[in-house]
Amino acid sequence: MIITLAGHVDHGKTSLVKALTGVDTDRLEEEKRRGLTIDLGFAYQREGEHTLGFVDVPGHHRFIGNMVAGVASMQYALLVVAADDGPMPQTREHLQILDLNGLTRGAVVITKTDRVDDPRLVEVESAIFGLVQGSFLQGVPVFRTSTASGEGVEDLRQALIVADQTTVESASDTQFRLAIDRAFNVAGSGVVVTGSVHAGEVALDDQLYLFPGNVPVRVRSLHAQNQPARRAHPGERCAINTAGISLDEVRRGHWLLAAPAIERRSFAMKLRVLSDFPRPVRHWLPVHAYHATAHATGRIALLTPGNIEPGGEAAVELVTDEPLTARHGDNIVLRDHSLDVTLGGGTVLTDLEDGDMRRRNSQRLATIAAFEHGRDVGSTIEQLLSNAPVKHAWLAQTLSLSEDALAAELAPFSPVQIEGYLIDPQRWQSWGDEIVTYTKTFVDEHPNASGARPNDYRIAASELFRPALFSELIEAKRLTTTSGAYHLPDHQAQLAPADEALLHKVGPLLDADQPPSLGDLSKTLRLPLAELETGLRRLAGQKALVGVTEKRFYLPDRLDALAVCVRDLNAAGPFNVRQFRDASGVGRNIAIDVLEYFDRRGFTRRNGDTRKIVGEL
Repeated sequence: MIITLAGHVDHGKTSLVKALTGVDTDRLEEEKRRGLTIDLGFAYQREGEHTLGFVDVPGHHRFIGNMVAGVASMQYALLVVAADDGPMPQTREHLQILDLNGLTRGAVVITKTDRVDDPRLVEVESAIFGLVQGSFLQGVPVFRTSTASGEGVEDLRQALIVADQTTVESASDTQFRLAIDRAFNVAGSGVVVTGSVHAGEVALDDQLYLFPGNVPVRVRSLHAQNQPARRAHPGERCAINTAGISLDEVRRGHWLLAAPAIERRSFAMKLRVLSDFPRPVRHWLPVHAYHATAHATGRIALLTPGNIEPGGEAAVELVTDEPLTARHGDNIVLRDHSLDVTLGGGTVLTDLEDGDMRRRNSQRLATIAAFEHGRDVGSTIEQLLSNAPVKHAWLAQTLSLSEDALAAELAPFSPVQIEGYLIDPQRWQSWGDEIVTYTKTFVDEHPNASGARPNDYRIAASELFRPALFSELIEAKRLTTTSGAYHLPDHQAQLAPADEALLHKVGPLLDADQPPSLGDLSKTLRLPLAELETGLRRLAGQKALVGVTEKRFYLPDRLDALAVCVRDLNAAGPFNVRQFRDASGVGRNIAIDVLEYFDRRGFTRRNGDTRKIVGEL
């Protein structure tokens, strides 16, 4: 269990850790000189099978960024209040930050009890009671301690051991994420990074990615809770000896992730404004945003009209100047840029694609709403799919689920997966029906056309998905394509008068198993070769003729008869050109032309000197 000690400056947090563990967490020379905690301090105490880890955060308001970096939602909190001072401004702000970061367990510790009398202790306890009302620390135990006399220290230690015994391990079906708070070189080993495991598990030799930049990193060795380990779990402090990065590439605020992350600067979040914040939150208010160990400046964009009053809640958009990797359910603390006080904070709903549409676009707001009100993952996915196609990579990153876990959540909805998108099957069916309906309407309105061309379509389906839709409709025999035009299978284009006249002239000549070539037709009919070729190709595009080569055309019925001959030969096994020539009665060159046409259509397949049927004509 990791325990965060928070409270006002000089209220005895560091001394309390030393009394519990024997470790002085003020490691910096400046901290020792000034008697002031500036950066995060860490200590561990092994109690039988239990390892208690302590994070000592700075109490001075100037180091509030370092304080926030030491807080994670799965930690146990100790709010420290000195008996002589009682609750102070930073006591309140630290409590608010713990609350905004999603902590749910903790206790209150009164320190320096040796300096005051009993009436003063009662007075301090009463002030603490009022302070914690409505927070996650309401009703928790209050311990009286003195590091000078040792009063209450052992009672506190035993209470922490009991709390550790009741700690529930978080599910590990999420992607691994570690928020880095320190990085340093170890002689002979390389770069070591430390931080809290926010989600998922990590093991020796795992491939991870350093964010930002998505630099590949390998786990050479690791410690969890200050002990050598083969795996580390959510909620544990972890030290990872890395391979693949140098010390100048990593700093506090970076992350180690199980999968490469898309850099985002825009996030929807459920903002809770503190009741004691001195003014309403207006649109585009400059803020400091603290997410785990990361810090970025940014602005609050309101998604609904009007300001947010102190004590109010609303979904907002946080637009940051630097990329973050905040996921659904993460907590972000916001401080007012000009007032230098905590404004509020809340839970991340989802990251948003930068500049993909207007801020208050209805589809965008529906996407945000799908993550609100504590919906379970299945309900969120259901609403997202009903809203619009969803990018698979975006959904996996936002929910931070492992591939297996995400697949299990998607299974009940059976989404169609096309071009990296997840599409509701009813939407997909609707798009297909719309294409078929549009095609029928088009050919009814254009009886001389062979069908609708891709550019003719005015339908809801994005052009990104149309190729897959058309392929599926053709495979299902709901559509047919002829020379790049789409039509219903039973559609027969009406011939224009000129084409009807040409077919009347060439039809009798082509009514043979061995029809004349284009050149012979031109001589017989005394028509210019180019003009005749154009006309025959137009007839072929309307399925009145079939062009087996550039210079030879068949009537469809005659070509079907040759296909029957092929089927008869195939019944006895693979056949060659000579066998087809003898069975059909056509010349060798024409037999080759016809068989190669059948090959191109996927009706037959050549293997050396023989062929066999492999599909439908």
